[in-house]
Amino acid sequence: MKKEEILEMSRKENQNKDAYEIEVESRGSKLAGIMMLILSTVYYCYEIIIGKGENYSFYSLIALYCAVLFGYKAIKLEKRRKLYIFCFITWTLVTILTIIEYFV
Repeated sequence: MKKEEILEMSRKENQNKDAYEIEVESRGSKLAGIMMLILSTVYYCYEIIIGKGENYSFYSLIALYCAVLFGYKAIKLEKRRKLYIFCFITWTLVTILTIIEYFV
């Protein structure tokens, strides 16, 4: 590929966003995922402490978020693809198990 072709593809892919904006969105998504995990852990522990039992719905949402994120990365990025596929499979299994536990 020529340099011009690569630049044109990059512009189309990034939809006229600059690199800083893309990086901010990426880091924001990661931070949102971490905060969702922390909050769902607080809810989960609170429900156990007050005697409501275990509620796997929070963890199924977090696991689904992570599965989709790593699955998308595995498709789009060549760098560390094996790691992303491994994480995708792991989070997908966690999602399935938490959904089953929620309904059982």
